[in-house]
Amino acid sequence: MQAMPTEEELAQLQKLSDEFRPEVEGPLVGRLQSSDAITSEYAHADPVFVQKTAALPQKYSHYRTVKGDGNCGWRAIAFGYFETLQRVGDRARVLEEETRLRSLNNLLNTAGFEEHLYDVFVDETVALLRVVAASIPAPPGDTVLLDRFNEPDVSNAVVTHFRLLTSAWMKTRPDGYQPFILDGTVEQYCASQIEPYQVEIEHIGMNAMIDALVKPAGFAVEILYLDRSPGAEVNEHRFEASDVRGAPLYDAPAMRLLYRPGHYDILYKAEDVGMALPQTRVALVDVGYGELPTANPGAAVAPYMHAIPGMSFAGLAGAAATPMAVSNGAAPESLVPSPVSPVGPAPPSPGLPLSPATAGPGQGSFRPSKYEYEEFFPSPAPDRPLQTATFRNSHFNPAHFLNSDFQPEMWSPQGYGGRAREEPH
Repeated sequence: MQAMPTEEELAQLQKLSDEFRPEVEGPLVGRLQSSDAITSEYAHADPVFVQKTAALPQKYSHYRTVKGDGNCGWRAIAFGYFETLQRVGDRARVLEEETRLRSLNNLLNTAGFEEHLYDVFVDETVALLRVVAASIPAPPGDTVLLDRFNEPDVSNAVVTHFRLLTSAWMKTRPDGYQPFILDGTVEQYCASQIEPYQVEIEHIGMNAMIDALVKPAGFAVEILYLDRSPGAEVNEHRFEASDVRGAPLYDAPAMRLLYRPGHYDILYKAEDVGMALPQTRVALVDVGYGELPTANPGAAVAPYMHAIPGMSFAGLAGAAATPMAVSNGAAPESLVPSPVSPVGPAPPSPGLPLSPATAGPGQGSFRPSKYEYEEFFPSPAPDRPLQTATFRNSHFNPAHFLNSDFQPEMWSPQGYGGRAREEPH
């Protein structure tokens, strides 16, 4: 019969179990990929996750995986910080950040860290900042930052530097964090949860790191929580950037993290990765008036149309070849506008003054569309005499039953060109 393990052996086994970390495959930070992969990952999961991940790609087009080695939250913020600097594309701002991070050595000293223990981590951070500055402007698909950040020595040194800065920030401001620590002091919490390597970040540490490093850089942070909380979409919490006086900056560049219980990845909107939304051309509605020669768009229009104040056909040929972009996913259509046929109100009789035309919504050159159709053919005033039989019998005539403002024509003795009819008694 096998002997039972002693208490010392059990304690040793427990210690080994607590220190065990599974081998996680993949890069420290992955390449950009479509967030549809997250939807597929949860396709057969809990219905709450299925619903939320199905809605995710509608707002966030891409994401990066971060290795779940106990440092994913720290590494996600660190990579997002450098990547946002690169995306902003301002070398002077990168140099300002180098100066600011070096000045935070005073914070480390105040918190009791010795310079010869942290200077190597600071040097790696500064070196990576210079790599970012040299890569600006970064061409599409540039992987210099990603490749460098996936070098374990570089990436782990930056993560350690950010851990020490976060710890120093909390230790020098204990009153702001002590109420959120249930057991022990801020000093003890930093020693057990912030400084040790491969200890995952908690919400207190995330807040402190954002306050110490990200907000003063002028960047905002959005954290999207994918959990079982109520709602059809992931819940968002945003940390606004701040200026040197601590005032919030609401239009600042933002980095985005996706939080799943125990793990962080990096999320992107389409504009973050320079992915242009699908663009299509808008087709004008063909109202069936035939073709208009594009060489001279105004030629097919009746001469009297040119007399209307504000009606201009200059530049219509160029406009016909100019696409109007919208992001509706429709297929490109022809841009040759349908002309206005001479069919319509007859030319005014000599001596009959033209009433001023009412300016349409566009206030520009004449360009028929379904939104301005009625503006180009205003119904004549009820008291204006009709000039031709063609107009009298058309639906533009208010006395015609197909006119939207139909009003029966009333005989008047003062009228002209007509005979009085006796009404039945």
